[in-house]
Amino acid sequence: MSNPVGPEEAVRKFFECYSTGHPENFDQCVAPDYLDYGHEPPGRGPDGARDDYESAIKMVGGLIPYTIDALVIDGETVATSWTGALPNGSDLKGLSLFEVRDGMLRSTHHKLIGGLPV
Repeated sequence: MSNPVGPEEAVRKFFECYSTGHPENFDQCVAPDYLDYGHEPPGRGPDGARDDYESAIKMVGGLIPYTIDALVIDGETVATSWTGALPNGSDLKGLSLFEVRDGMLRSTHHKLIGGLPV
């Protein structure tokens, strides 16, 4: 990338890909060496992010629009608190920690708050 975006913009782009149903755009914010530790096995690179996206969509039965409730940046580390609106009308809440370098996500750790709603 000739003009990399900052860490906040990279994380917001990641959530936008999920929220708008455009996993093909993960190439714009997810590095080839990316690891998503919120899934087992970890998602790897943009294709892994797309696989994780497809799994989430299947698990909940549709698109999950996300709202970033809070975002904290420390250098190239970004922490977010977020809410996902599930197709059944309930909310999913979680925390994510992203490592960003050169405008691309390199790793992510996720933790659900309260688990999956029934």
